[in-house]
Amino acid sequence: MKKVLFVGILLLILMLTASLAIMYVEAPQSTLSKYTPPHTKPGPASETLIYKSVALDIAPAALEAGEIDAYLFGLRSTVAAELVGKPGIKMISAPSGLYSIILNPAPAPPGRLNPLSIPEVRIGLQYIVNREYITKEIFKGFAAPMVTFLSAYDPDYITIFDIVKKYDFRYDPEYAKKIISEAMTKAGAVMKEGKWYYGDQPVKLKFIIRIEDERRLIGDAIATDLEKLGFEVERLYHPFGVAIEKVYLTDPRDFEWHLYTEGWGKGAPEKYDSSTINQMCAPWFGYMPGWQEPEYWNYVNDEIDSLGKKISLSEFQDLETRNKLYREATELCIHDSIRLWVATRLDAYILNPKMEGVTNDVGSGLRGTWNMREAWIPGKDTLVFGHLWVWTETTTWNWIGGFQDVYSVDVRKATYDSPVYRHPFTGLPIPFRASYKVETAGPFGKLTVPEGTYTWDAKEDKWVSVAGKEATSKVTWDLSKYFNSKWHHGQPISIADVLFYVASMMENTYDEDKAAMESAIAETVKVTLDKFVGIRILDEKTVEIYVNYWHFDPNYIAEFSSPLGVDYSMYYSETPPWELMAAMNELVFTKKQAAYGQTTAKKLGVPWLSVVLRDHAEMIKNVLEEFLQKDYFPENYFKLGDKVYATRSEAVSRYRAAISWFNEHGHMQISNGPYYLNKFDSAAQYAELKAFRDPTYPFKPGDWYYGEPEKVEIIDVKVTDVRAGDEATFTAELAGPGTLGVKYLVVNPATGQVLLFGDAEKVSPTTFKIKLSKGFTWETGPGTYNLIIGAYSDQVAFVSEATESFNILKYEVAPATVTKTVVETTSILSTVSIVSTIAATPVEAIGIFAVILIVAVALTAILSRRMKLTGTSK
Repeated sequence: MKKVLFVGILLLILMLTASLAIMYVEAPQSTLSKYTPPHTKPGPASETLIYKSVALDIAPAALEAGEIDAYLFGLRSTVAAELVGKPGIKMISAPSGLYSIILNPAPAPPGRLNPLSIPEVRIGLQYIVNREYITKEIFKGFAAPMVTFLSAYDPDYITIFDIVKKYDFRYDPEYAKKIISEAMTKAGAVMKEGKWYYGDQPVKLKFIIRIEDERRLIGDAIATDLEKLGFEVERLYHPFGVAIEKVYLTDPRDFEWHLYTEGWGKGAPEKYDSSTINQMCAPWFGYMPGWQEPEYWNYVNDEIDSLGKKISLSEFQDLETRNKLYREATELCIHDSIRLWVATRLDAYILNPKMEGVTNDVGSGLRGTWNMREAWIPGKDTLVFGHLWVWTETTTWNWIGGFQDVYSVDVRKATYDSPVYRHPFTGLPIPFRASYKVETAGPFGKLTVPEGTYTWDAKEDKWVSVAGKEATSKVTWDLSKYFNSKWHHGQPISIADVLFYVASMMENTYDEDKAAMESAIAETVKVTLDKFVGIRILDEKTVEIYVNYWHFDPNYIAEFSSPLGVDYSMYYSETPPWELMAAMNELVFTKKQAAYGQTTAKKLGVPWLSVVLRDHAEMIKNVLEEFLQKDYFPENYFKLGDKVYATRSEAVSRYRAAISWFNEHGHMQISNGPYYLNKFDSAAQYAELKAFRDPTYPFKPGDWYYGEPEKVEIIDVKVTDVRAGDEATFTAELAGPGTLGVKYLVVNPATGQVLLFGDAEKVSPTTFKIKLSKGFTWETGPGTYNLIIGAYSDQVAFVSEATESFNILKYEVAPATVTKTVVETTSILSTVSIVSTIAATPVEAIGIFAVILIVAVALTAILSRRMKLTGTSK
């Protein structure tokens, strides 16, 4: 999924540990796997990439016929199952698809009822999602059930492991009916002949169901159960573009929809999540009903917003506090149930078995950024990638508010180099095209900002000094791999591009008129941009960034402070040549002929700006021609103190180069990555990329190959039956990379209650011990219980699970030590409760009760005497 900092990264992950000392750290480069690349020329392994739309059902045949070399959309599970082991087709899978049902909780106007505005109804609906059936029968095993926004394929799953098990919603339509009936009746609805009525009208739900993949079957199954509950369901079957517009571009109060079968494609993996929990739960992030459009009705949950912002901004002092916030937000999110989570899909990607240089990213699989750079087939210089779509009505290429679907993102990845990226297996930030050093006084200390440090003042429209102010952290960025190279249109990449990017982000966020126009973007970006303190230019290759942000891992501080766009960000995801951003700002804010954001475009009746559409790109070209005619040069964007970091003649060269680029290519996607976009034809569903072989490009084939992740394997779990009141020791044996760990749960399978949760004791690097105390086995009592373990590693994002059953056997006479513990720590009323649980026969119950009664009488006498003595004292 996509993850905005002052520099364009949407504040991902964040966990801390306390430290008052200053750390000066140079981020290490990753250790990569090796393969034999086809050449050593600068740029990618292949010469040409072609992307074209191929229908899902014919993708395997297209691969076998040689029409495509790989398919970037997960196959239908029934088809994938048939292709396992088939000669001529290689298949890799990754948990890169997520499915949820989003609910519209807007209140209905007077005289009508929206049942989804009632929290109890939403909770009840959790019990009509048959997750086991969906994952096993619809997805044919190529999926895992989800009850919240993470699954066992996400690193932070281990943080909420016990919560997920506690809310492991079973498929139980009768229980759902009970909950929903009580809530509907309380709201004034009446059941007549098996249907709910409010007033004289049946209660109707509009269910938008996608048609391209398994979501049609999922939607139909849930719709059928909704009808059995007494709701009238209007099934609206739509493809991607129509569905997106009806759901995400309308005011929830208009009730164009009540339910929608959402699908999500993961982007870069996240070791410590801060974006997914906000995206899927917190209104401030802009992905909850209302979408943060001020003129719409918006879902509000201030408590989740508060927790989510603290997680995003690292407003905690250690890992324990961070996890506490994360767990609280997760529980609140489940309680409100605006989304019903269905499954993580193990997307099956097919490719030519001769293709080399493939890295299986644990977040995005074959779609990972590494593969467009490294993949090649011996004897071929062109790779053809099939995709479900290359363009849709809502596919938009613009760096500020576009790139909101996988179809644009998957092509753009090959054209842009981020300064940092996420490790494809661990989800941790790593240096990519920039290196950095971090100095921090956090979480509680402060650094003094030196002379020569500036921030953009949106009221004064200029850079102003912030010398003498304080910041938590400083990141020194070496940008030489950018500044020693060129943009795709041949102009040098320079500090001017960084300054214009940062200034534009601040201008568009803090200028009242501009922020009001693009409010959804500005409000989200402002939360993180407020942490930016200033930028200081050290030399022609190096800058310092000061931020009020801290993390125990300095790589996260660097990621937060990136002075260039990070391509898995939601907004400001790429830094373009400054002249393009200047022309786009003019087009959006001055001429008001286009918009950066989707809802702004709809509200103003202007195009949602997309630089790959010829008519949109031509508008940008026309502005650049006006810049030439007017001799426009935005000197204030480049002037820090007395020094100006760009010249008028450089601006003229850039304007001309960009105009020439449009005349040759018909678009304005000008970037800096291993490929440049040569052709884009939306009508033909076609994109063509050519290798960027400029000798100044810093990478060559082999630099970013990782291969396959090594997973954590649970080799064995040994459990034994135990008598109530005895201690038990279970063991787990693992295999896998890095430092391993185990969390465990003891669950009552009859009730689903989590009875015990903890961390297993490490006996050796691969062996773990789980102890059940005498007190626990005695108080839990006889019965069959499940031990569930979650095994994890610091080197791979996946969590492996195993479940083993064991019995606690009846102990005829309670051990004395256990009896004493129970009496001393438990009140009389709770002891009676325990007796009712553990007594196997009425005779046993009477005997135990008699003992308790004698003890109670004795205690009463003693306490009565003490009370009298106390009463006479002065």
